[in-house]
Amino acid sequence: MYNRAMLKFTTIFFIIIIFIYKSSFGNTNKETILKYLQDFNSLNSKFIQINNNGEVLSGKILILRPGKVRIEYREIPLLLISDGKKLASINKELKSITFYNLNDIPVNLFLYKNFKTENVKIMELYELENQVVVKFRDKKINDNFIEIIFEAQPFQMKKWTIFEGDYKKTEVLLDNLVLNENLNISSFTIDNVDPRPKPLRNF
Repeated sequence: MYNRAMLKFTTIFFIIIIFIYKSSFGNTNKETILKYLQDFNSLNSKFIQINNNGEVLSGKILILRPGKVRIEYREIPLLLISDGKKLASINKELKSITFYNLNDIPVNLFLYKNFKTENVKIMELYELENQVVVKFRDKKINDNFIEIIFEAQPFQMKKWTIFEGDYKKTEVLLDNLVLNENLNISSFTIDNVDPRPKPLRNF
């Protein structure tokens, strides 16, 4: 009877220890992830983008917070550039430009330091081998959410997937990611790459 009681106590003890360990580890990961996403000032990376229709594109992305982004593709003559106030989509082949609201682009959440618990909701967080996977959404937008995969050692963002509605997703795999390097502010100046003649740029 004594042995059974001891065995039962030991089993309960180890279950409690494992629960505390996992809870503590999960909280640490959550804080680490939010701090990582919150604190960086700039991002520079090559990428491979897989669209919902299976189309595969590659290119380079630059982000300078707050609000500035430059995304240039290799396979198509498209340049997306934001100066922090507006977003321009430039077709370099047709020499055309179209302007959009910054809220219209999927990477908008990455452009600002809004990765705080009052702004985002962690939907799921788990580990898989040497990876940490987190799913979260902007609390103001219920339909869309983002999944980010981090390499655990060394801790680094490797991929993000943006889910829009029930059926659309865009995957972005990052390569040679560099954070917090000095980026040239002129890389985000729309006027420098606007294909229109200067007299027409105010129209």
